[in-house]
Amino acid sequence: MIPASNAGTGREERGTAVAGAETADLAALLIELKNRSGLSYGVLAKRLHMSASTLHRYCRGEALPPEFATVERFARLCRATPEEHAELHRRWIAADTARQRDRKGPRPAPEEPPGEPEPSSAPAPRRSGPRFALAAAGALAAALAIALLAGLLTGGDGEDGDDAATGASEQATEPAPLAVVTRPYSLEECAGRYLVDRPPSQVPPPPFETDAPGWVRALGAVPAGEQLVELTIQGTETETVVLRELRVRVTASGEPLPWHLYGGYSGCGGGPVRTTAFDVDLDATAPRPTAVAGQDDLPLWVDEKEPLVFYVDARADAKDVSWYLELDWSSGDRAGTLRVDDDGEPFRTSAISGQTEWGYMIGGTEWIDAATGRPADS
Repeated sequence: MIPASNAGTGREERGTAVAGAETADLAALLIELKNRSGLSYGVLAKRLHMSASTLHRYCRGEALPPEFATVERFARLCRATPEEHAELHRRWIAADTARQRDRKGPRPAPEEPPGEPEPSSAPAPRRSGPRFALAAAGALAAALAIALLAGLLTGGDGEDGDDAATGASEQATEPAPLAVVTRPYSLEECAGRYLVDRPPSQVPPPPFETDAPGWVRALGAVPAGEQLVELTIQGTETETVVLRELRVRVTASGEPLPWHLYGGYSGCGGGPVRTTAFDVDLDATAPRPTAVAGQDDLPLWVDEKEPLVFYVDARADAKDVSWYLELDWSSGDRAGTLRVDDDGEPFRTSAISGQTEWGYMIGGTEWIDAATGRPADS
């Protein structure tokens, strides 16, 4: 059973504002998982690299974890089910959204225009049906990922080089009433592979998930074979925004990179299974997102209180591909296109060309051959 709670507080912990009932809902599930696991606060806190008092505050709803990665690691330690992972995702995003809304303060009431307003000719989007574009073990799976990288939002006017080169839309549009948070790197303790143009002696150990962007950028690493991009989309106004179509634009492709192949930590069994909403074959002549069987397809809708999270699982088996996404939206009589990429640059995903994969044991001190276990310098 997944509990709900109506209690909450208004405290702050290290600048992390608490958002009342939403934070209490998250805490109710955290405490249930903790009690079921049989682990003490001290043991869990040590494994999470935090103080026991901080963990107490999270489980009592007195503070909200500033990053979802903390909640995810807690869930793994407590052996949460895929359904519980999904519900933790949903509750954390609700609490974090409320926290951000409280920080901004109440929205000013709009001034009434003179005269009678014209009725809208477009019907209001239906608000029934699923809110999230992915499923796990039969449950809704949605999450606000750690806000690592924001997608570049453009009006789709076709004036930048990438749009001109790939035939992107050139229609002029007004700024989109949307905010997009992009998490393009899925390297975690036991998942994700990257190509790096450096030998093992010059590559630091694999990072934890929250440190992955810095690790990738510092090394110039490129996702190998597959790139899982997580998009969190939320309206910035009260009016509903309909997400109509998602497209893939390829800016360059070539032979797979012959660099060294690095994986996550070896011997830890992998993390929870995460289903994706859209698959993309980057080797195709015209790659396009395809909704995974049994999952919601566009159009979908968002507003400022109802965010949406979905995954794009891009795979490359034969090429080195640079690419980005375009998302068509409409709201009332407004419409446009958002470009979503890696902090202003295209995503890049390269196929693997048969090179040795280097892994890193938990508690180890050096990279090893993932197949044989031999140290890289032997």
